[in-house]
Amino acid sequence: MQATQTLPDAAKDTIRSEFDQAESSDPVVLWWDDGNYLEDIIEQACEELGVQLKIAEETPLQLRADAVDGEQVWYVPHVKEPEETEGDYDWFRDIKHTGGEVEMSIEDLTVHAFERGQLDAWELKATTQTDDPTKRREIARILHDKLTGGQLPTLEQLRTQIVTGGYTDPVAFILENGWGDIKDDPGTIEQMQDLLTSEGVDAVANEDEPVGIVEATRRWAVAEWLIHAGADAEAFPSKYRTETAGDHDLPELKSLLNNTTSAGLLADRFLGDTVWPDIIKDIDEPWELADCIVDAALERRLWEKWHTAFDAGDYEECLTHAEQRHDALLGSEDYRGTYRGGYGPKSPWTQTWEQAAEVARLAHQLDTWNERSTDDVVSLYADPDDGTWQIDDAVLNLVVAGEPESELPGSHPAVDTLGELRTQLQSDYVAYLEDLGDLVTETVEDGAPFVEEKHSYQFFTKESDGLESGQTVAIFVIDALRLDLARRLADELREYVATLPADAPEFAIDEEVWLGTLPSETEFGKAALTPGEIQMFDVSLVDGELQPRRNNRRVTTNRRESLLDGDGWTVTRDEDDGWQSTRVAYFKNDLDNIGEKELSDLERLLAQRVDSLAEFIGEKIEQGEWDQAYILTDHGFVLLPEAVTPEKISRPSETTDSGRRWISGEGLAEDAPGVLLDDSARLGYLDSEVRILASPLKRFSKQGVGDARFYHGGLLPQEFVLDFISITQS
Repeated sequence: MQATQTLPDAAKDTIRSEFDQAESSDPVVLWWDDGNYLEDIIEQACEELGVQLKIAEETPLQLRADAVDGEQVWYVPHVKEPEETEGDYDWFRDIKHTGGEVEMSIEDLTVHAFERGQLDAWELKATTQTDDPTKRREIARILHDKLTGGQLPTLEQLRTQIVTGGYTDPVAFILENGWGDIKDDPGTIEQMQDLLTSEGVDAVANEDEPVGIVEATRRWAVAEWLIHAGADAEAFPSKYRTETAGDHDLPELKSLLNNTTSAGLLADRFLGDTVWPDIIKDIDEPWELADCIVDAALERRLWEKWHTAFDAGDYEECLTHAEQRHDALLGSEDYRGTYRGGYGPKSPWTQTWEQAAEVARLAHQLDTWNERSTDDVVSLYADPDDGTWQIDDAVLNLVVAGEPESELPGSHPAVDTLGELRTQLQSDYVAYLEDLGDLVTETVEDGAPFVEEKHSYQFFTKESDGLESGQTVAIFVIDALRLDLARRLADELREYVATLPADAPEFAIDEEVWLGTLPSETEFGKAALTPGEIQMFDVSLVDGELQPRRNNRRVTTNRRESLLDGDGWTVTRDEDDGWQSTRVAYFKNDLDNIGEKELSDLERLLAQRVDSLAEFIGEKIEQGEWDQAYILTDHGFVLLPEAVTPEKISRPSETTDSGRRWISGEGLAEDAPGVLLDDSARLGYLDSEVRILASPLKRFSKQGVGDARFYHGGLLPQEFVLDFISITQS
């Protein structure tokens, strides 16, 4: 039964009725309000009636200070017979001759807001009765809030709010709070039973204890969602069967997840508890119920089916199912960034299935990468859509994602299996790197595969139109920005410029594949990124040392800065100093430093550094109003899993100079380690014989160099295939 009028309207009816029955032409209505919860209600009613109102601020006697003039309402906001006053005082005996006396509280007036004569309304009056002052204030607040405007509540909604302390849905209250702060006296228990059964929860009808009511309600709600998802209703006990919700209806638990602020607690409660194991065990295809995100029995069955498919190598099926489960657990994001209908992105339940999807995707990539019909190593690795650089990105993401299953109950099967899959994939990743190294070796030994590619030592010549256009230009040279990190940086910059104000300049962000200078180390890579003619750059063995040279002079750090300065560039390593110039070259080495220092949590630090670079470069582009900017790098790197240590091999005796991943000398033996790069490779800049390692598990012994996981200088695509980013103002 729904209320038929607001409290102000009910008050107006009461006052008008007293005026109509008055004997005097200038009647007075005296309204006693136990508790002073109706003052603003009476004020509104009198204003709408056009009636004068007097309010007793201290004592009822002050209301008689002025003569009566027309219809008036006298309002006394406290009890008629105060406890501290002895005797039965009737302050206004004469009122009955001129008007009427109304002794009515907010609870009494609420009954008048419903249709007169309805027995249920008087039951509501009984519901509102309490001797607890705190509880009474809470009841009065609920009545006032729900009956002073807007959509009027039903009797059941009011009763529910009064019993639960504010909820309009008794089922939602029990599911979210258990018994909460509800009293556990027999009368309140009976009221809650009545409210729940009126909502269709027949399972509580024979429960006479709070714990039993809570348990039965939760089991009923889980059964409702399972049936809604497609489970056979006949499989459940009759008192737990529910009618399948219609297209526009939601199971109670899903509806609660659309509105709750306690999604994490609900996730642990309803995915951590096994509710209907026998029924779920008999379901032929549990993935048909994957959108039902309650019951640990279903969660466990889904994971076990997923893991079986993974062991069978059905990675695409595993990816589809993991994404389906993840999306169901995640819910949908509203315009405020709040997730509804699920447990959100920070829940370990959601994150575990998100990692399951990443594991399946990575396993599929590792399983199929060599099925592409191409003998072009650069394209195989660097293709934006299908390149194997995505494997490096996925491995990095997998490590950064951590171990979300560690926050799940120990009974969840992912606790014992997901870590094993991560370890397995790390091993498969090393095998992939070895196979990729073999492919590079074969490709180089078969010819000169890199001749037609863009090489970093050609950059200042090939990009001269943009660099020497007279416009403002910034160059960001970021050490060790591996191709997958560079592409992540480019994507984050696209997101950044998309959020700039409408009146800000527009920027186009483009990417191109370039090859770093071999050997792929900082000394050679950064020397190549200096102004000068292409033909004047070479890497030569001079006095037993392999040197990068331009115009027959060795390019050191000072020489590089001098060349840049002579070409009109201001060189800076400071994020704030030097940016007043119109041609700035910014150098940063911290990615390489992070890797070579072998810091713990290395993958996360690399990912975080890309985030901070995107913010820094984005701000510089926005604030400096650059016409053109470039993000360049000198080399990439190999990053091995923590459990893998590369083999340290000795340098042949005829070696003159060497690095981690290369050796150089005159007349190196044919059986010396590594791939020979000489005139036949036609690199255009390499004037000395260099043997360079392509295997990820080998490195030359070199005193003082201790990094075991992070290194570069070799011939794996991760080390020398680069992504250069250009940012152009429209």
